[in-house]
Amino acid sequence: MASPVTTAEPTDLDPYSPPAQLDPYPYYDRLRDLGPVIHVPHRDVWLVPGHAEAVQVLRNPADFVSGDGVTFEVATLRTERYPLIENDPPVHDRIRRSLQPSFSKKAIDALRPGVEAAAAAIVEGAVAQGEFDAVKVVAQEMPDRAMTLLTGVTPPTAQTLADWSDATSRAEEPAGTEEHAALVAQSVTWLVSEGLPNMPAHCLGRLIVDAGGNDGAIDADGSQRLMTLASIWLAGIDSTGALLGNAINAFIDHPDQWELLRRRPDLIPNAVEELLRFGAPFRAFFRRTRAEAVIGGVTVPAGARVAVMLAAANRDPRQFPDPHRLDITRENARTHVAFGNGLHVCLGSPLA
Repeated sequence: MASPVTTAEPTDLDPYSPPAQLDPYPYYDRLRDLGPVIHVPHRDVWLVPGHAEAVQVLRNPADFVSGDGVTFEVATLRTERYPLIENDPPVHDRIRRSLQPSFSKKAIDALRPGVEAAAAAIVEGAVAQGEFDAVKVVAQEMPDRAMTLLTGVTPPTAQTLADWSDATSRAEEPAGTEEHAALVAQSVTWLVSEGLPNMPAHCLGRLIVDAGGNDGAIDADGSQRLMTLASIWLAGIDSTGALLGNAINAFIDHPDQWELLRRRPDLIPNAVEELLRFGAPFRAFFRRTRAEAVIGGVTVPAGARVAVMLAAANRDPRQFPDPHRLDITRENARTHVAFGNGLHVCLGSPLA
């Protein structure tokens, strides 16, 4: 088997270095040129930047497990894992089956009037201001309203919820701080003390916490029900807010595509897929190996921390010709991996 690429200057390929964080796409291009798997000794992480290899890893939960951690650091500040993304079969499958009916086409269509009314109100308010911060007014407010409609949880403010959801991702990364960890704890404490008691009688939150899902299969013992709700609620806010912010920025940089969309609203469904490809809300998700595994002909060892570079895979020219161009007519836009792939593909993608 081929050997993975390494570097004598590990910080040069560090995915958490300031250059890679601030301007990631040239960095991703360089990674793909180096091979299917790149080992960064400084971080002891194995990077997978190509589309085909990313799909291979995501669709092979036996070799690349989620139960040992899906972030850079294995969570140490929580007593319970997030049941959907941090479990493997059969536990993952049992919980997901219990929630799937709530994300069916019929269930999501029932949310459409409320979501559209919220979107219209947000846009009308923004237009009335004349000049506004699009992230705060649109990208933060819209996910807040949508997730309240979905879950029944009404947070104190959109900014508070944005801070909580952002901290949930950052707390388990190399740059995570005690402040991030404190915000995560604060969000769960608030959910228990104020969020749950104030939920309406009939909502997804009640279905999960009181009934254990559509078939009662989510355990009542421990905090499995609470953490299931918390993960849907917080992850939905973070991902949707990022998508909207990235979409606004993409159309600013590609005004021709915005004008095309205004002329051709029938392209909206495909435009959403292309925006997900172009600016993936989450740049990477992690898997761990318990035995030697092969990715694109490269052997990685047991106990490896494998970073599936979702944003890099979505700009892979082998899959997407001219990948750095936003093209809302792109025929294969929906083959992006912004939602993941395989059995852990995002449960909330129909709502998104």
